[in-house]
Amino acid sequence: MPHRRQALALLGALPLAAALPARAQGDFPSRPIRLLVAFAAGGSPDLLARLIGNQVGKQTGQSVVIENRAGANGIIAAEAAAHAAPDGYTLLLTTGSQAINPSIYSKLPYDTVQDFTPVSLLTVAPALTLVVNPKFPGKTFAEFLDMARKPESRITFGSPGTGNTLHLVGELLNATAGTHMLHVPYKGGAPALNAVIAGDVSACFLSTAAAIIAVKAGQVRPLAVTSRQRIAAFPDVPTMAESGVPDMDYNGGWVGIFAPGKTPPPIVQRLYAEIDKAMRVPEVKEKMEAWDSPPAQSSPQEFTRFFQAEMDKFARIVKLAHVPMQ
Repeated sequence: MPHRRQALALLGALPLAAALPARAQGDFPSRPIRLLVAFAAGGSPDLLARLIGNQVGKQTGQSVVIENRAGANGIIAAEAAAHAAPDGYTLLLTTGSQAINPSIYSKLPYDTVQDFTPVSLLTVAPALTLVVNPKFPGKTFAEFLDMARKPESRITFGSPGTGNTLHLVGELLNATAGTHMLHVPYKGGAPALNAVIAGDVSACFLSTAAAIIAVKAGQVRPLAVTSRQRIAAFPDVPTMAESGVPDMDYNGGWVGIFAPGKTPPPIVQRLYAEIDKAMRVPEVKEKMEAWDSPPAQSSPQEFTRFFQAEMDKFARIVKLAHVPMQ
């Protein structure tokens, strides 16, 4: 598989950092770093970017300037980062959409593997939560499945848009559980949630942080989580695996930082070291955990392997669910 060969080549190049001049790493950074965020201000990725960027700025004495480049499922920001100079002064903060896009878009303005260098996986959320309107007739996930397996039931689920991870998890449930949920795309997570609250769609998948807020407000009711293990936020909510869908094991999404392809390994290692150090600061760690975004503390090599596995996973899901290329 071409992507896998390219990823292995990248892994082999990273240890060469020790063979390159130490001065290149020691002089970096000598000016502000631009961090392109693939999503709008105020969302979870943006909050993480500002939290970690601020701490890295304190550590290095050079500010980290956040630029939100939202749109096209992360492609706009990714294209800008891919075409930036590979000097470590332009970085990309994005999510699982980076791993999904190669499987759902026939043409991308960059090579997802060759044009990016993984720097650090910031966080991996444990699960997504399937929620419904409080008045939804099915009281349990088992009852939801019984209804959704009947084509005439017209069970619908909303998501922030076609190809989003919150869309693909629904298609995966259709494929593995034999359900017939109809996908309804919205322009963002908030409109999708509001559609459930208003009763316009039957259900949607939420991050744990978003689900906690909506459930506490009485706006939605949780039915099941997508992880193998129950989660602390909803200890009484079953997993899908224990409720009749044994093949369902889907993390709640991730956030990571990439540099442009061909960024020198010493620069990549320095960036990783500063990001790792920032996430170990108690105040930063506590905020991340409060946002259901526990620090991943993942090295460039580990992130590379994780990212390749995510690309492979989403390629299988897209094929299994017959999601059309765009």
